[in-house]
Amino acid sequence: MATTKPKRGRKTLYSKSLADKICDLIREGKSERQISRMKGMPSYVTIGRWKDEHPDFCLQSARARADSADMFNERRMKKSEELYKIAKLHLSQMLDIPKGVVEAIKVSIQEDAREAGLRDDSRFGDRKKVVVTGSNDKPVKIEAVHKYDLEKLTVDELNQLEELLSDRSKTASNSGGDTPLEGS
Repeated sequence: MATTKPKRGRKTLYSKSLADKICDLIREGKSERQISRMKGMPSYVTIGRWKDEHPDFCLQSARARADSADMFNERRMKKSEELYKIAKLHLSQMLDIPKGVVEAIKVSIQEDAREAGLRDDSRFGDRKKVVVTGSNDKPVKIEAVHKYDLEKLTVDELNQLEELLSDRSKTASNSGGDTPLEGS
């Protein structure tokens, strides 16, 4: 009589409604680490495991991350427009912009751009992909070319080199193959 072993560990908390809640929070700009620290939410590791075990949740969270990237990018653009309006207003009234205002807004814009890039690198990241191909999109052919400057050699050194090369070519023709130079 075969007995089945009882399952160990806790029963999974995964449910469609909890997955939807997590994705809503991601869409609002929360990171998975921030969500995992919220009351009633699974740990960061569990969220990752659920993405492995539930492909629909993985796709849904990826779409939510892309949506949050759009949100951060829209915030960045709105702040840029506000900064432009402030500058234009102060310029028209011949006023100085209060010290630190531009820098504070600039830092906030940069942070939103960074957050957008982290969430969707393909659209908002600054990483560049470089592809190197040869002619007609074929792989690049790499050749090692050795060039020697013989102009600095003395006549005696040139004669010795000529002897070495002629001896090598005689040996190679006798053996029917290439004979490597000594030390190569």
